[in-house]
Amino acid sequence: MKSKLLFFCIIAVFAVNTFAAIYHIKQDGTGNFTTIQAGINASANADTVLVYPGTYVENINYNGKNIAVASLFFTTNDENYISQTIIDGDANGTTVSIINGEDETTLLCGFTIQNGSGTYYQPYYIGGGIYLLNSSPMIWKCYIKNNIAYQGGGLYIKYSHPTLKGLTITNNHAYSIGGGILITHESALEFDTQELCNIYLNYSASGCDINKTWILMEPVTIIVDTFTVLEPDYYFISSADQFGVQQNDVTLIAQHARLEPVDNDLYVSPTGSNSNSGLTPDDPLQSINYALSSIVSDSLDSHTIFLKNGTYSKSLNGQAFPLNLRGYVSIEGESMENTILDAENLSSFIYSFDNDSNMSIKNIKFINSENFYISSGISNPNFYENRFINFENIIFSNNIHRSYLFSVSDMNINLKNVHFLNNQGGSQIRFWLTNDNAVADIENMVIQNCSQYTHSDIFSAKPVFLFGATDDDPYQVTMKNTLITDNVDNTTDYTMSCSAISVSFSIDLNLINCTIGNNYTPGGTGQGQGAALLAGGVGSTFNIVNSIFYGNFTDQIYLVNDGPEEPITMNIYNSLIEGGEASILNPSNWNTLNWMDGNLSENPNWDVTGDNPYALSANSPCIDAGTLNLPAGMELPEYDLAGNPRINGNTIDIGAYEFQGDPYETDENEIVIPEITEISNYPNPFNPSTTIKLDLAESGKINFSIYNIKGQKVKTLLDAYSSEGIFELVWDGDNDYKKQVSSGTYFIKLSVDGVEKAVEKCTLLK
Repeated sequence: MKSKLLFFCIIAVFAVNTFAAIYHIKQDGTGNFTTIQAGINASANADTVLVYPGTYVENINYNGKNIAVASLFFTTNDENYISQTIIDGDANGTTVSIINGEDETTLLCGFTIQNGSGTYYQPYYIGGGIYLLNSSPMIWKCYIKNNIAYQGGGLYIKYSHPTLKGLTITNNHAYSIGGGILITHESALEFDTQELCNIYLNYSASGCDINKTWILMEPVTIIVDTFTVLEPDYYFISSADQFGVQQNDVTLIAQHARLEPVDNDLYVSPTGSNSNSGLTPDDPLQSINYALSSIVSDSLDSHTIFLKNGTYSKSLNGQAFPLNLRGYVSIEGESMENTILDAENLSSFIYSFDNDSNMSIKNIKFINSENFYISSGISNPNFYENRFINFENIIFSNNIHRSYLFSVSDMNINLKNVHFLNNQGGSQIRFWLTNDNAVADIENMVIQNCSQYTHSDIFSAKPVFLFGATDDDPYQVTMKNTLITDNVDNTTDYTMSCSAISVSFSIDLNLINCTIGNNYTPGGTGQGQGAALLAGGVGSTFNIVNSIFYGNFTDQIYLVNDGPEEPITMNIYNSLIEGGEASILNPSNWNTLNWMDGNLSENPNWDVTGDNPYALSANSPCIDAGTLNLPAGMELPEYDLAGNPRINGNTIDIGAYEFQGDPYETDENEIVIPEITEISNYPNPFNPSTTIKLDLAESGKINFSIYNIKGQKVKTLLDAYSSEGIFELVWDGDNDYKKQVSSGTYFIKLSVDGVEKAVEKCTLLK
């Protein structure tokens, strides 16, 4: 009875004005108009646009008019009309826009509002379902669902003071913040205390249901009948200032919860159902987001969400990326090759913001992330003392990203067996620190065949791996068994460029048994330099032990910082650096380079034809050339990058792989031919052709061919009998069928009478 009295009171209030004109919207043509927008366009202040049942596929804008747009619920109080009268944005922009100073006499009432995709606000899309700007309408008895945007999936509220009455806001999605509601910039919300709203099961990278952000924002009290949970953490409600600092100024008053939190591990499958319990592998949920919303986050009793093999994506099974991680909740796939998260080039994968961390991500393959307009890759920008995140058995493959594919700030991080393969964009990895309490341990990592993606929205070309810090005391980073090869960085807009690892500010970096080879960067502007390792920083110390730097263009290592106040120190032990000590660029007399005993400078003689192209061949000088005596606090890895015992032979080898054969054992029938046959090519890298010089030390049946990085033959340049001598051949970057091959690394292989004699690498750039 009370509800009916209130309903008729509201009708009376609006009736004072709305009798001026009522425009009837009917799709059968018997009304004034067949579209809602046509009725709005014809109306004047105080008019009513009354919409009859049907699905109206349009994106409406009040255009500054203080009017009522309502379904027949407005005149009948029959809630059936809400589901029968649908405004469908058709993924063609914001479904309903009230953005031109409309006042409190403005009403939106009695609709299902769905499939909005937001208004372009460079470079993002905001307000999927409803966009409010400089306005104060009442929104009454609407179902707001299945809308998506970068910010504010359901509602985006800016410089506005709306009244929300009897709404249900569910299953909306934001790629960044505010899946259900985003409130920002001097806005305020008033929740009706008689007809309560329902807000539940929305998803976003931060503040899944409600996000309050930016400046000059008053505390907010949310009064609802049903919320997702009764005791929400930052995952559900986030309130941060312009610096990302949580304000804890949102109060929730909810009578009911949509979910009862599960204090248990949960199981998810691409073919599961969210109506299942998720408590066993045989009764799995389908949505990772639903599992994250359902599970308990408890610092004293952490839990894991287990993912069954298969592909998880928006189109296949309704996943909403990026995932908003929760503290003390880990995610573990069944296998790193077959548990696949596919972002379908719509968003990043994971965005962890303002959570307590302490979690692991294991056994997952991440593919098809496109980050031109959203936060890149995996990020946690706020520091929490004694917090950590572990990544183990992970593949990032075929992603195109705007800035950083994998970004971690201000926390302890462990990476083990993490592979970055064939990605394009800015940096593959960025660690950025503002506190010296954190450490990073990296073991068995591969970064291979990644390149800068040439796109107008990319800030600038980046190195493959970027370290930086802003604290006075150096941040500690240790990398073991790391392979960084065949990556391309085309930076020319900075004085210096980098193709592998760049360090700025205070970082102490230890490289132990790493292989960094055949990476390319052209060098910076003017007299600038390019190198595989750009060793910068303030007071940074670099220890390079049992590692290889070879074949990188333009240079291997460059020491650089701005002044003598806090100089760089680099110590190199038992490592192979192409060109030796003299090749290391150290232009500042205040930096210290300590070239220790046991270092090498010759060709490492990689085995480029096996399963591990940068493993050592039997004649490599790196075999048994490493050291077991490490600087204080450093430990050798137990296994090599391929999982073999780290020491095989007299002592440890140099590089990421340990040679598994016996280099001292020879077959008594084997004929050992001195290695005096040589191959070279110029230019290298090249486009479109390169001249290959062959210095043939013996006559015989000659096979001279080009192979790709997978060991597949691409082109036969010569297959004939020949006498010894010097020859030149030209390769035009094509295959045996005269078709141009793609950019990348290729190997020129020479065999004489069926015995391989020499291999040379070349790089084709387009």
